[in-house]
Amino acid sequence: MTREKALARLNLPSSAGREEIERAYQRLVRRYPPEFHPEKFRDLDEAYRFLTSLAFRIERSLLPQAKMEIDRDSLSFNPTPPSASLEAALNEIKTKLKIAFLWKPLEKENPKKEK
Repeated sequence: MTREKALARLNLPSSAGREEIERAYQRLVRRYPPEFHPEKFRDLDEAYRFLTSLAFRIERSLLPQAKMEIDRDSLSFNPTPPSASLEAALNEIKTKLKIAFLWKPLEKENPKKEK
């Protein structure tokens, strides 16, 4: 399945975003509930999961009978975290190090009692 086929199953344009996909899926599930239209619901659910779940796409591509073309762009991600979260993490580490340095536990002197 490709993105275009999944969007066509949900009656969406190729420029549809996450919110539009959500609304279309909810609308179609109300129209074709699984109790009365199991095949149609299965198709809608598969298209929705394909468009929203990276794990589902990976699982589908690894099936032995899968003859789908892997879209490398849809599986790519940016490994660098946002700089704001890096700053927050570094500040937290600095704070914890300062606390650990300033509040070292006092070592108790336990002289061994000789009998």
